[in-house]
Amino acid sequence: MLEGERYLEAARLLKLLLKCRNDDPQYKEEWQSLLDWLTTTFPETAEDREADAGEFGDEDDEDSEAGMLRRHVRDKAANDSKYPDKLMDMLDPHAPVARQMMALEQLAHLDRQTVGERLRSWLRESRLHPLVQFRGLQVLKTIGEIGTIEIHKLGQKVTLAIAEVPLAYDQFPQRVRSVAERVASELEPDEPGLIEFAAATWNDFLGFVYGTSVYEELLAIDDSAKDVWAAALHHTLQETVAGSADDESLSRRYRLPESAARPLQRAKQVIKLFATVSNPSDV
Repeated sequence: MLEGERYLEAARLLKLLLKCRNDDPQYKEEWQSLLDWLTTTFPETAEDREADAGEFGDEDDEDSEAGMLRRHVRDKAANDSKYPDKLMDMLDPHAPVARQMMALEQLAHLDRQTVGERLRSWLRESRLHPLVQFRGLQVLKTIGEIGTIEIHKLGQKVTLAIAEVPLAYDQFPQRVRSVAERVASELEPDEPGLIEFAAATWNDFLGFVYGTSVYEELLAIDDSAKDVWAAALHHTLQETVAGSADDESLSRRYRLPESAARPLQRAKQVIKLFATVSNPSDV
């Protein structure tokens, strides 16, 4: 949601998560920290305007928030010639992930001639957090960079076409989005409030593995593999929100045969790596 500049939606989701039962106080502390940043940076998110805005995710709100950030960045750049340099300095790989993400959100509103080649060099030469890398790729596309770029990600060397980088969740291929849809079908009867959280988590996971062999595997999944990945994602949601997950119950819900035990374990390990590495403990 932050990548898509959907700040009101992000704030509402964080407020929902803070109301959920969670035995790990660290998660609530991190969610509260992110919510505090949102309400400080964008005061409009502190107001409960959901009733006035209509359904969750009103397009006018998105346009308003995007325009607000765009004007802020361009005004800063117009009044300070060193502002792009300051944003690039924030992309130090040793800096907190949240700090790098905030810099990239603003760099996306500068022109290609000013930051395009510098962002390319930064992506090629630095060992970056996978989600930071993905956001950097999105920024390259947003500012109009073209061609390919070679990066190192999760121990792999990958060459990516900038024009093919998804800028929003609905730009990922339907086949990989179908995993979150499968989870949503299981959540709908008893836990509909977690459907948006599931989609957001899967969106981040896709960005995390984008371009790697895991992503290529997801592009080719069949229905049985989809059930395996969906069960693994559901497992992660249960652990995040409730602190534990019921593997036997999940296997029954997703109708997994005994032969799926090993693929399921691998999928859970990959998503657990994502959840561990993506944990914003350095915010």
